[in-house]
Amino acid sequence: MIQDFERATTERLLLRAVSANDLEAVFALHSDPATNRFSRAGYMRTLDDARKTLGLWLEDWAREGVGYWLVERLDAPGVVVGLGGVRHKELEGQRVLNLAYRFAPQTWGSGYATEVSRFALALAAKHLPDVPLVAIIHPENTASLRVAERLGMRLDRTIDYDGCPSRLFVTG
Repeated sequence: MIQDFERATTERLLLRAVSANDLEAVFALHSDPATNRFSRAGYMRTLDDARKTLGLWLEDWAREGVGYWLVERLDAPGVVVGLGGVRHKELEGQRVLNLAYRFAPQTWGSGYATEVSRFALALAAKHLPDVPLVAIIHPENTASLRVAERLGMRLDRTIDYDGCPSRLFVTG
């Protein structure tokens, strides 16, 4: 595991690797229709769905030493407000780091997605500079599009992502 990725803090947030104890938090974030409005899979309906997703993310950490974080506010320890970071995936036959962020609706507009993503981009540039970093965003998800632009990512092209036209943003 790349130690810098496992547990870190930003100005306002604790970023920690997902753990087997995070099933309820993963389900809470992914079962809310509002937080999944632009998700190609829609919102999670069962804890078993969350268990499968969490299992994939735990495998990422075990195999790659990198994966998505659960995010807590430093002033509210133990309260998960979102998820973010990077994980390896294959896109169009190429190994990439996928940048993702999803936060509870009550935190929207707080800048948390930008804060977490800026930190993730810096760590990826330091530790995994040879792996292309991308963000795949639904074209109607204006808030996520703004985050990618604020981070200095550039729109590369529109791709078909699991049957949904999506905007592919890249770094550099």
